[in-house]
Amino acid sequence: MTHRWFPIQRVLAFLLSFVFLLAACNRSVETPTPSSKPATPTPAAAATVTGSSHEGHETTAIADDAGLVATLYEMLGHLEASRANLERGNWTLAQAHAAHPTAEYWAAVESALARHGLTAIRDPLDANLRAARDQATDALAANDTARQALHDAIARLATASPDGTALRAAALASLAEAVATELAEGVEGGTIVNIEEFQDAWGFFQVLQRELPEIVSQAPESGKAAAAEAAEDLETLAAGPLAQFHDQPGAQFGDLQPIQERLRHLAAELRSAFGIRAPEASSVSDRIAEIHAMLDRSLELYRGGQADAAYEQAANAYLEGFEQLEAPLLDAGHRDLVERLELDFKAVRDAIREGKPADEVAQLIDEVKSGLEEVEEVLQ
Repeated sequence: MTHRWFPIQRVLAFLLSFVFLLAACNRSVETPTPSSKPATPTPAAAATVTGSSHEGHETTAIADDAGLVATLYEMLGHLEASRANLERGNWTLAQAHAAHPTAEYWAAVESALARHGLTAIRDPLDANLRAARDQATDALAANDTARQALHDAIARLATASPDGTALRAAALASLAEAVATELAEGVEGGTIVNIEEFQDAWGFFQVLQRELPEIVSQAPESGKAAAAEAAEDLETLAAGPLAQFHDQPGAQFGDLQPIQERLRHLAAELRSAFGIRAPEASSVSDRIAEIHAMLDRSLELYRGGQADAAYEQAANAYLEGFEQLEAPLLDAGHRDLVERLELDFKAVRDAIREGKPADEVAQLIDEVKSGLEEVEEVLQ
């Protein structure tokens, strides 16, 4: 997937939290909100907004919360896709999407969830996955329980935040951009070519469609016009091909570009409604250097016997690092390179999880780095 994350959510979540922080202090003038993702996606970048500042420890807490909510929304989107497949009897895809929250995201968010006393959501997520794997008669009920657990966690984070509306707005802006990225992986030439990636986009959009109306209705007076633009974008998207669920490749989707542009416009207007300036992406070279550093740290931890921490670093190298490069790679026509590196990153994570020899993990990391050299060449 490109699902994405955290992280909390990622470098972006951390930097953009400063924006959210300022907003919480000066909401009477305008209400800035941070943007994150993952998830997905959202480039790691800085954002600025006028306002007063808080203490440093509050900035960190808000950064964590913003990134975490963005990731929880993506996890929820996967469960939406899983449920749609359950309703159609497609157990293979139902299981694939049920697995994403724990197999792909959990390592990146567990520590943040622990700080908020929310790690208990793991139990319903695991139960949901078992039900999908076992083709259990109560699979739909298990899915409902897991989705409710994620909803409850998001609600608790929003309630505990100085400005829960802005917190959720930040995550939804990121989620809209993640939909655009997932679509680029799932659709090519107007045809759905990767059904799982398309369903990622569809599931994320279901969450966006359900959550956004409440958020835009609570925009500050200074952001009402921008909020109305975001609501109009959502209405248009909901009437288009993105709203239709598919569980087989080969279906016609239509022209992808205007849909992606509208999703990105929605994200921009949502941020504008709450006073956020568009983030500036870090350079490709800087991003790749960050990925290298995370992979090197992962190997160092693994050689030192810290497999769990090594897995988290490897997961973040993909979710916080490479996922941010997927959109420009897809726009440049390098789908094969994206898909190959996704598998290479997964091979590293799988090797760590399975306890493979450290030298084998090192070799797999070298393969990822080789692919990243190609990325740097094509994106420079």
